[in-house]
Amino acid sequence: MSGRTLKHDLLQKLQAAKGEIATYLALRKAKGYMSVGESEQLRMCLLDLCHRCRDAAFVLQASLMEDEKDDFRHAVEACSSVAICLMSGRKDCPQYISVDAAKLETGLKQLTQSLNALAARGKAVEA
Repeated sequence: MSGRTLKHDLLQKLQAAKGEIATYLALRKAKGYMSVGESEQLRMCLLDLCHRCRDAAFVLQASLMEDEKDDFRHAVEACSSVAICLMSGRKDCPQYISVDAAKLETGLKQLTQSLNALAARGKAVEA
């Protein structure tokens, strides 16, 4: 896979992850808790995405500008931060989990900022 195709594929996956995190966060705020299964499913998806990004890093390094490299790194760090946050919160009931919504929101905000910066650079290059 070429660097450009790989970049586009990973950006699509990061955008999808952003949507999943936003949905999870909205449900978490509304209910006050989430099921362990929902949390584990999102965590596994995020960790899988982080592994894909790590595996693609060598190809991406050659095709990205320095600013884009930083933005990709920050986006992946945000995903891994949210995944780690999803590991916490099991306190009272083994079937439900109370994840820290503030930490999730911080990770979502960082991911959004990184993706917006990447999108702005992409539009600037196209123009």
